[in-house]
Amino acid sequence: MASRCAGGGILDVVAWAERFIATPSVSRDGNAGIAQCARELLAEAGLEARLLPTDLDGVTHYTLIADAGPPPGDAGDGLLLLTHLDTVPPGDPAAWTATGSDPWNPVRDGDRLYGLGSADAKVDLVCKAAALAEVDLGALRRPLRVVGTFAEEIGLVGARELVRSGGVRGFRSALVGEPSELTGIVAHKGYAVFRAAVPLTPLGDAPAGAERLDFCGEAAHSSTPQLGRNAIYRALDRLDDPDVRGLLALEGGGAVNVVPGHCSLTISSEAAGHDPQPVRAFYRAWRGLLEDLAERRSPDFDPDHSVGSLGRVELEAGRAMFTFDLRPIPGVDPEQAVAVLASVAEIELVRANPPLETALDTPLVEAVEAAQQAVGLGRRIATKATCTEAGLLSQAGLDAVVFGAGPSVGNVHRPNEYTRVPELAQARDLYRHVIAHLCGEG
Repeated sequence: MASRCAGGGILDVVAWAERFIATPSVSRDGNAGIAQCARELLAEAGLEARLLPTDLDGVTHYTLIADAGPPPGDAGDGLLLLTHLDTVPPGDPAAWTATGSDPWNPVRDGDRLYGLGSADAKVDLVCKAAALAEVDLGALRRPLRVVGTFAEEIGLVGARELVRSGGVRGFRSALVGEPSELTGIVAHKGYAVFRAAVPLTPLGDAPAGAERLDFCGEAAHSSTPQLGRNAIYRALDRLDDPDVRGLLALEGGGAVNVVPGHCSLTISSEAAGHDPQPVRAFYRAWRGLLEDLAERRSPDFDPDHSVGSLGRVELEAGRAMFTFDLRPIPGVDPEQAVAVLASVAEIELVRANPPLETALDTPLVEAVEAAQQAVGLGRRIATKATCTEAGLLSQAGLDAVVFGAGPSVGNVHRPNEYTRVPELAQARDLYRHVIAHLCGEG
């Protein structure tokens, strides 16, 4: 699956996709390797990219930017092609059965290409570069900017920096790469991350007969918690049993936007460690919060209501520290929703991401629909349960649509993530049509 480059060469989409997968880019570790790889990719497509460094907690991350067409100006009619280059952590490598226990080993099986980041979402940049390789960049009549962002999975950090630094000025439309099975996503839920500190009451020393329990769940994206089994919930259910009189240890979860697949709990039938009652009270209040969130529904979304997930827990300095997220449907204020927890915990808002709502009559949506028709897909416009960088761009005044190859629900943020190889070529063709439509290729 190759595209002819503007310079006359061939851009092999699958080979580049495999190279992207094989280049680790977990958010916390920085994206230097994948940013350099993406720079080489764009050079092959005929664009010169620059890498802008940002220090985040002592780790250097890079924003990748490449421009084509006339420079952005006051007309504000440019097109932004944006993809985040980072991924969530892989979790237990042994669970990656499709890739030989190596999340960064790209494996093609039939029409599926497995590996971390195959769908979410860095391989999307390969599709965009392949589209640009087939475009006469010198003939573009409106500005076009390709952006690779960093730390999307831990707070849309790179996109926030892009907006803050003026990197979206002069642009009207944005295609944001996320797996959507080539459906144009015009609306999605918001996203909020909170930290809850539950004060604990100390009891006696740990007895010799303390019992450690390990609970296994099933990882899933926290936007669709019903597709996983939260291991922290299983531990808290056990803690709620009347024979538990002492809490000695509680630890589970990792990335807050992943339904945790493991949690460990150490308990005692004697009064030792900490009194479990405050944690029990928090868990009861949390279950009440989830029931409240399910009462208000919107048929435009799946799930059709706001959802929440406890993503991480640990004991720290005499407190049980819970980190959790909420994904509210439009009209639900996440800070008001968590007010029911205030009587049992100290609640801190860590970050909040805006929802996305793009009108169907915008030139961008019309261009996406025309491109879908041109490649034989038919009109495919929908909403999405997850939150993306598109919400920030919309908040900054751009029309934004989320789009990309591969499935999202039940696929990303869990082992054996994959994309569909035929969709990579279709995504390339769709991007090429949208570029011609909005940037006026001569």
